[in-house]
Amino acid sequence: MYKNKRSSLIAATQAASCLPYELTVEQRKYTAAYTNAKKALPDLAQAIEIEIGRLLTDVEFNIELSLCQGSGLNSWLAEPSRLLLQCPVLVPNDTDCFVAYDYTSISHLVDLSLGGQLSKTASLDEKIELSASELRISSRIAQRQLQAIQQLLFEEKSVLPANAVKMELESYRLTFLVFKVRLLVGTDVINWFIWLPLAFFIDEQEESAALSAAVDMSPWPQIPVKGNVEMLRKKVSLRQLQACLAGAILPIDLSQDMVLQLNQSPLFLGKVAEEANSLVFQITDIVNKEK
Repeated sequence: MYKNKRSSLIAATQAASCLPYELTVEQRKYTAAYTNAKKALPDLAQAIEIEIGRLLTDVEFNIELSLCQGSGLNSWLAEPSRLLLQCPVLVPNDTDCFVAYDYTSISHLVDLSLGGQLSKTASLDEKIELSASELRISSRIAQRQLQAIQQLLFEEKSVLPANAVKMELESYRLTFLVFKVRLLVGTDVINWFIWLPLAFFIDEQEESAALSAAVDMSPWPQIPVKGNVEMLRKKVSLRQLQACLAGAILPIDLSQDMVLQLNQSPLFLGKVAEEANSLVFQITDIVNKEK
């Protein structure tokens, strides 16, 4: 965090050099896992290459591995001719991993697995399902990759058979790391993606550290916000409203919980109390404790 002695604002020319602060626990855990995974990329790529080499015999190839960010992969999955495999894993905990192929990549992997040449003429844009052998081979390659990663990271492996699923992965944006695998065979490239849980790359100590704030919030300037307290809601008839305009008294009851709203979003429940001859708002509960 940049500290300016003369002003609480950061100049635009200096903002680029400031590190962003992850406000939520999920963001801090994701950043820690991402940093660890980035350092492990060469070893992970080598482990995947060795394991796939046991399946693709008599084929010379190289594996490149990179980390992906952003929501573009969800749009990629929504396109036709995509296969998403869900692979239950037991190490380091009971969860799921995902592997995604397009049908062209599956066709090429099947060709290489069976000792043939890559198909150059097959048009797979309109293909809507896989044959039993294509699904079996793509599932086996997915399972073996995850086993190799587990063996590298935890010295043990446990991956159940993969199943084809249809689902959106955008909700997993901060709980999974996404890796792009590139298999290079001569001048040809075969791509697919792997979703791994953060638990693969963050240990208990790092997870505990993420639960506490990474910086001291006390020196931060107090930023004013404007909130509205809804004291009550009451239905009135037109006759009562006309009577009020004439000076009549409309009885109300303030004993019920009131709502403090920020930007029209309810945050807290509370009651109106009296302190030093003034009315104050006393918070009694949170509207949505899960958030």
